[in-house]
Amino acid sequence: MICKNCGVEVNESQKFCPQCGSTVEENGQAIHSDIANHAKEKSSPYPKLILGIVLGLGIFYFFATINRSFHPVIAEQPSIGYAVSSTQNKIESTMISAHLDHDFIVVPVKDIVTDRIVRFKDPSGRQDVPILAYVTPRGKIVTAMSLSESCRSTDFYLEGSTIHCANCPSYWDMESLEAYACCQKYYPDPIPSKVENGLIKIKRNVVIQWKARL
Repeated sequence: MICKNCGVEVNESQKFCPQCGSTVEENGQAIHSDIANHAKEKSSPYPKLILGIVLGLGIFYFFATINRSFHPVIAEQPSIGYAVSSTQNKIESTMISAHLDHDFIVVPVKDIVTDRIVRFKDPSGRQDVPILAYVTPRGKIVTAMSLSESCRSTDFYLEGSTIHCANCPSYWDMESLEAYACCQKYYPDPIPSKVENGLIKIKRNVVIQWKARL
């Protein structure tokens, strides 16, 4: 320790400073108290505050992600029954052929599962906008009108858990259709579908009567 009175180094076993005679215990208490106060003054609450904010945002994002709800139409759409691996690689759409089965437009489920995202035209030729079908990482089969109404593009691609317009920066969550870049309302408009005997079936009248929202 250092004597606070005269600055001479004092052994901790000594009760009095050999230089000035000051009580060592009192000096020691004062010195230790000063050091503690100095450290307390230097301690800033900001790093802890910033860390708390970061952790809070991380926890919020985690629970918002795992609890993200489906778009109402997508919630009612079929599932392949198992999850598929998501990839950060770009998966471009494949154009396939559809056929009519009475009042339904029909495409094979296996084509959608294999290619992950496909487009097809109305076989009756009464709707100019193509139809889009893709599989989400959680195994949902989504069918929608393949139009980005803000830029009029009819092509999309998948990346990770998002679906992207092939012509502009717009992209959305595959299942909730939450927008990540502009075009909040003009995601590919989901249309109802069902699976029967390995086929995706979409009511032809729904496709024919569909109108662009913009």
